Amino acid sequence: MSGAGPPDPVEIIGARNTLVDALVAVAGGSRDASRLESTLGGFRSVSGSLNEGDIVWAFAELVEALTHAVRWTDAAWNAEPDATRHATAARLRATQAASSADDLWPGALREAAAQLEALESYEVPAQIADRLAAIPLPPRLTDLYRPSNRRHAHRTEPPQDSVPAAAILIRLHCEPVMRPTVVHAGALHHFEVEARVSDWPDGADALEITFLSVHPRDVLYASDVRFTIDQMVQPLEIRVAGDRPPGDPPLKLTARAAFVVNGKPSNVHLEGNTTLEIVTFDPGTAEPLNIPTAAQRLQQMMGELNNALPNLDATIHRDTRLLLEALARFAHTVLDDRLAPHDDINEAWFQQQLRYFLQADPRIGARLEERSGRAGGMTDLVLGDVVVELKVEKRSPVSLDAASSRYAGQATQYASAGDCQVSLLAVLDVSSKRAPAGVMGNEMGWAQPETTSGQDPPFPSLVGVFVMRGGFPKPSDLSR
Repeated sequence: MSGAGPPDPVEIIGARNTLVDALVAVAGGSRDASRLESTLGGFRSVSGSLNEGDIVWAFAELVEALTHAVRWTDAAWNAEPDATRHATAARLRATQAASSADDLWPGALREAAAQLEALESYEVPAQIADRLAAIPLPPRLTDLYRPSNRRHAHRTEPPQDSVPAAAILIRLHCEPVMRPTVVHAGALHHFEVEARVSDWPDGADALEITFLSVHPRDVLYASDVRFTIDQMVQPLEIRVAGDRPPGDPPLKLTARAAFVVNGKPSNVHLEGNTTLEIVTFDPGTAEPLNIPTAAQRLQQMMGELNNALPNLDATIHRDTRLLLEALARFAHTVLDDRLAPHDDINEAWFQQQLRYFLQADPRIGARLEERSGRAGGMTDLVLGDVVVELKVEKRSPVSLDAASSRYAGQATQYASAGDCQVSLLAVLDVSSKRAPAGVMGNEMGWAQPETTSGQDPPFPSLVGVFVMRGGFPKPSDLSR
């Protein structure tokens, strides 16, 4: 390793995503083996040396075997002579990789190897590509993730000047930070950082973490963190000077680490959540205005959507936010006007009132559609590709979880017919209430209904659920 820097995790993640895109294309029927081969080469080039038998090594070896299987399918499709030589190469490479298997391999990896070893059907390469695309890969970049060494007795000890490794975990309110993390502008926020070190160097007094940013410290401030061998959890203070518009990209802080050895810094290879993304929340300016808990929950939900579907089309992302903001405003009107239970409140009434309300927003206007035929049924409302399914509850109060469980499947079916991963569900609860309402931020969340695609599909479907509350007595009637 002397003279060469450690693998860059950002480059590895980018190369992995590009390779997954190529695998997804094969799973969808592509026979482009050249693209698969080139993206695999890019992934290997930035991943550094891979230990035989390691999960990432096995993943790369099986993708290479899959490349030959795809060539076999393509050659057979084009009636090329001697197409079977590609299938033979795929089987041989898969057999060689499987001979190094150990118990740490995930089941999907072992199953992919077994399928390739017994390659006989032209449908198999697409199935294997689908399996490989969904396999989570640990970042095998440091000694913190030690591969099995039972086959590598011949390996020499690393050079004494190799860079030591450390990993950090950053928490806010005792939970690992999200990407992005929502903070209040102008406030000093208390985070917690936990460090883990593979081998504490001899003579090292401390491990120091510094957070770097392109912004000046009077705009974005993060305190330095200093760990000692007996104090591996330390506070981190972060402050953003001013509010940022919701559409602006997050502010970024990147961690850098060094051991202090005899008063001098020594390089450290740092892993974990080393980059923080920060967005601000100002209850006085956040939209929808004057509903701060709903505005904050909406901002959190959009961050959750970004994490779950990082490649979501920008238009769908925009329309989802527009609809959620409008639903929050409508729900506030329903609650503040003390909508009482009436016999004439039904889904048709709800759809008509909400349609008028949404079309009054100039950002939505005439783009809003209703009663579109999809999946053998009729949608309620649609903005662009985003379906809004409407329900009314009149008998008893419904929780957010119960509404998600009962109705999210219908919204997903409509959205799937339009090949969209995001849909919305609005439930108007006008049942009689005996308790006061909670704040609106409690009534919003994401549901991920089970689909026939199986557990943890590479392209999950999400439903944004919003329960709107009416049917409350007068506030004075709640006094005892």
